Amino acid sequence: MTIKSIIKSIIFIIAWSIMATNSFGHSKSESYSNWTVLNKDIAGIITIPSHEVTRLPLIKQNNNPLSSSFLEHAKNNVRVFSEQTICSLGPSNILKASEGFIRIELQFNCPQTPPTKIDYRAIFELSPSHTHFAKIYYQGQLISELLVKNTSSPWEINTSEMVKKNQSFGNFFILGMEHILGGYDHLAFLFGILLVAASIKRSIIAITGFTVGHSASLFAATAGMVSTNSRIVEIVIGFTIMLMAIEYSNYKNNNKLLLTNSFTILLVSLGIVAFYFGKISSRDLICYFGLGIFSYSYLNLCKISYNHFFEKTKYLLLIMALLFGFAHGLGFAGFLSETGMTTNNILWPLLGFNLGLEFGQVCIISLCWIIYYFTKSLIKEPLPSILSGSLFGLGFFWFLTRTFA
Repeated sequence: MTIKSIIKSIIFIIAWSIMATNSFGHSKSESYSNWTVLNKDIAGIITIPSHEVTRLPLIKQNNNPLSSSFLEHAKNNVRVFSEQTICSLGPSNILKASEGFIRIELQFNCPQTPPTKIDYRAIFELSPSHTHFAKIYYQGQLISELLVKNTSSPWEINTSEMVKKNQSFGNFFILGMEHILGGYDHLAFLFGILLVAASIKRSIIAITGFTVGHSASLFAATAGMVSTNSRIVEIVIGFTIMLMAIEYSNYKNNNKLLLTNSFTILLVSLGIVAFYFGKISSRDLICYFGLGIFSYSYLNLCKISYNHFFEKTKYLLLIMALLFGFAHGLGFAGFLSETGMTTNNILWPLLGFNLGLEFGQVCIISLCWIIYYFTKSLIKEPLPSILSGSLFGLGFFWFLTRTFA
């Protein structure tokens, strides 16, 4: 190994170690609720990611279960009013939820007149940047959709109104844009695509494939055509980022087999270790072997293509982006399913959310190319290698933490 190779390896390791020390894939703080008005009563089902609940002081003080701790917190921070009168809190329950989420039900009774507003303050004191997405139904019809933030006033309940399709579309378009900006692992993968593509033309091809796969999986998963394991999906997303970094490093180092073989062994070994310590099931272990086989096959196919059919690599890039876009779309589909969408009202929200995501992606990618255009004379080695190492570090961090969490 030459001195130059040793220096590049050191830069690679330092870069990903620094970048991975304190990073999380979805740092955006959010929760969701669906409320149903029944005459003078109202019931709300609140869903929140489990990691959000770990912010509660009760968890650290009393070692309470996450679900019961959030139920107590919500009971103290959610109020329903009928005009100026506070409605009484009725039965409250912990409901079954998807893996990685907590779901509870709160019921309120307004003895004199129907409820007129809801004051939702759960989590906001602990996370001022928290966003809550709420829906209110009356007689089976959606009458209100709200994006609630720390500065928002109590929600007004008007049973004489109904949500228009364009209103639902607009709300989900905004949600899609906010979600892509808060999904750091998805952004990291997009940067990885740009790094591997290395030109505007190839970037357009890759992003087109990513968008098609992304949109297809969003629709299929939200419509109930495919079921997913959210934990495995998040692990695969970390894997896609690592693979992009390895592909770039292989290309810059004349497609040496060392990285390919080491990466394959790493994936399989982590799966075996996680299975041994009871972190994953035997069924999940198959996924790790599958990722190892896929990586070895894909990276060797890239080697053959770069050496003999370089012009054809754009098709390989397109197929890869389409497959990985499908996987990333499954991650976003988990968010949509938790907002309470059904197949009866899926079209406009899904279209709005997906277009918001894609619009955000296009803006980010365009900005990157604009910056590159004006600074390309300054972007020389080892900067691309440092970026590649940083992306690998982030992907490895997410892959590792999501495996052993």
